[in-house]
Amino acid sequence: MDFDTAYGHLKNHLRVDPGRFYYGGTGLSLGVGQFYLDVHFPIFNEDDQSFDTAIGIAYILTHECDIDQNNRRPFNTYLLICPVIDFRNFVTELQPLFSESDFISFLARVGKREVSRLIYIPHYQPHLPYGGLLYLNRITHTHVNVFANESVKRICSVTNYGLKEIDAALENHLLRPKDEQLAGT
Repeated sequence: MDFDTAYGHLKNHLRVDPGRFYYGGTGLSLGVGQFYLDVHFPIFNEDDQSFDTAIGIAYILTHECDIDQNNRRPFNTYLLICPVIDFRNFVTELQPLFSESDFISFLARVGKREVSRLIYIPHYQPHLPYGGLLYLNRITHTHVNVFANESVKRICSVTNYGLKEIDAALENHLLRPKDEQLAGT
């Protein structure tokens, strides 16, 4: 299945309005709701069971006041990010693992936000022509100095609408009730 066909299956089930999701975001401090290009972050290497460094698009999860270097306080040098998986890479890597009907069904479930660990983010030209995915089980961190690198550029920011959509998905994924009962009262 090519990218256009896969995108069509996902797009038919989207529960978000792509036209209301982003804006340029100029004039904002480094912080939550922004997408940056060429961010360095750790990624697990299954071959040698250690972490390597990857470079890619990242969504910032940490509030701007918690990483503002003008706020002279401890614990403000690292920030949480969620790397963005380009939809084209997602299709290339996942499609061979499923039958065509199962893959189409999975795309529909992602579009409807029925897969809590994945948030589809709409297309944004030229960096995400088919959109991307935030894989919430890959939330990681990086150092604030990464953003001083000349190659690291802000792509865009989400609107209030986009932030509410992402925050709701984060809350659902991270704070939903536990399935198994824990001991104690």
